[in-house]
Amino acid sequence: MLDASAVAPAAAAGLTTAVVLLDDWTLGQAEELTRYALGHAVALLPVRCDGPLVLVGPVLRPGAAACLSCAEHQRLATAGGRVPWESPKLHMAGVLRPRYAAAIATLARELLAEHTATPAPPTAAADDPSPPAPPASLAPSVNPAADLSPAPSRPATATVHVLHQGRGTWSTHRVRPFGGCPRCRPLPPDGPDASRLPGGADPLPDPYVLRTPNPRTGLADLRAALHDERFGPVRRLTRAEDSVFALTTALVSDGRPVEDGGYGRGADFDASGRVALFEAVERFTGMRPTGRRTVLRSSFAALGPDRALDPRRLGLPAPEAHTHPAATTVPYHPDLALDWVHGWSLTHDRPVAVPEHVAYWDVPGDGPRVVYESSNGCGLGNSPQEAVLYGLFEVAERDAFLMAWYARTPLRRVALPDDDPRTAELADRAALVGYELVLLDATNDLGVPAVLAVCRYRGTHPEAPRAFLAAGAHHDPRVAIRSAVAEVVTNVHEAPHRALTPDAPRDPRRLRTLLDRPELVLTLDDHVGVNTLPEAAPRLAFLLTPSPELPWQQLWPDAPHPVPDLRGLLTSTVRRLAGLGLEVIAVRQDEPGVAAGLGLYGAKVIVPGTLPMTFGHHNRRTQGLPRLLEVPAHLGRAPGILRPEDLNPHPHPFP
Repeated sequence: MLDASAVAPAAAAGLTTAVVLLDDWTLGQAEELTRYALGHAVALLPVRCDGPLVLVGPVLRPGAAACLSCAEHQRLATAGGRVPWESPKLHMAGVLRPRYAAAIATLARELLAEHTATPAPPTAAADDPSPPAPPASLAPSVNPAADLSPAPSRPATATVHVLHQGRGTWSTHRVRPFGGCPRCRPLPPDGPDASRLPGGADPLPDPYVLRTPNPRTGLADLRAALHDERFGPVRRLTRAEDSVFALTTALVSDGRPVEDGGYGRGADFDASGRVALFEAVERFTGMRPTGRRTVLRSSFAALGPDRALDPRRLGLPAPEAHTHPAATTVPYHPDLALDWVHGWSLTHDRPVAVPEHVAYWDVPGDGPRVVYESSNGCGLGNSPQEAVLYGLFEVAERDAFLMAWYARTPLRRVALPDDDPRTAELADRAALVGYELVLLDATNDLGVPAVLAVCRYRGTHPEAPRAFLAAGAHHDPRVAIRSAVAEVVTNVHEAPHRALTPDAPRDPRRLRTLLDRPELVLTLDDHVGVNTLPEAAPRLAFLLTPSPELPWQQLWPDAPHPVPDLRGLLTSTVRRLAGLGLEVIAVRQDEPGVAAGLGLYGAKVIVPGTLPMTFGHHNRRTQGLPRLLEVPAHLGRAPGILRPEDLNPHPHPFP
């Protein structure tokens, strides 16, 4: 085995394959080794130690499917922000114990022999007449031009073996640079046509099921492509059997200290596992760009309305929000330089630049943000059109919920569907623990059937959470009802875990300190929890005014109509919103490997003028949205046009 510092001299002497031992190293040195191998006709196998771990691979050579840098970044990201996983100065060390050395050496020889038996893929390096200067610590002539090679058309993977010397365990992992790698798989630059949707029809085998079939998304296929406990992108899959559903959680490895991911509910764990993995992909690709590299920095004043979306159309926070201790936003001004990515205006059939922090809800870096953004409007589908359609449904769901909340409007009651035994069963499950299920029609001018589900406590325990709310929106009202009911009843049964455990986020004693201080409401648990307090019950009274329950068929007499082609439904919905003066913009969030390997596509849908979901009461975005003040009156839910001071001052209860 060679030490990293000996690689360049050995290669200069004619050595083309080598095992490189890294027993005291940094991420910066790993990157240098990567760049050297990608730019030279060599095959290097890194064997590195990190505490009790010994990691073998991936083999580094021009055209490698993954490199040492991206493998280590992905491995360290699974630690959930507990280490500075992006710092080149991060120092790691360990000792390869003698009793394992022979086995590691044998494996290393076999891996190198396997990789050198086939020729290396061609790279751009061979045709580069003037390679740039190399890192001085490695070699006199590194050629990093291979960094410019395009991403592969198929998701190739590399192999990494992990030995835990303390436990004596061995595991093998398939690794690929999920979301690109600036060393071995750099993302292509973003451009004006990046979010254009493909042409052609998107037919549906069942005109009442708005999902096209995809044989590549069975649970086994999804797990093989996405789940790896050491390298991600899904780092943990857990199951819960104490819910009203088979509940699966798929946590993503995003390097943040908070746990985030996908949550799936289903009749069995196969079904819930698929949903959780779908949602995990949606969460990961919606956080930050994973398919294109952001290159445009400018101001709206410089770009102009013909090229860019005016951020003022998105709804801005109140000016005082920027002085809040937890604020992450800055006051907007047309001359403020922002990072922009390109979306596609389905309304005007042209590209439009939108702020990167609006298109992605957790972009890295310290660039200015003028609004708080969530995963609002993110959708995943078996085609780009399907992803956009479901993102649009989510926009409608959140907009309907927030419009009813901010305007404090009463809503018509919906009878439990008598043709859906699953919804009736969930209502019974809520009743078993003392909650009455109430359904409300929140459909507004967008015309997408939207439902609010409320579970209110009818028992006698004085400290029981008084109410939970959830929402759903869909072309089919029955699907909207089922979605809202499933979420709200799940939340009812999950509530004790979030309120009674040590340091619980919904400890009533903590929540009472927020009751009259909305500026202290910062998280999703704060929003939900403070509205479950008995003292907060009057805040929900406007939603629960007694009224007749109407069957869904009477409230939505023309729904659902059959949909032979998804594109037709998307087009008609966009036209309907255009008639209201609303523009639909879609930002493609496809991750190349997921699209190529699983046939799954992501999108963020932005409809300027609608109400975006925010968490942290100071982040709410109601400034500059005249529709919020006008539509409740047009729907007959408010006596007249509202004034800003008429809006609900309390934090919303959306889960």
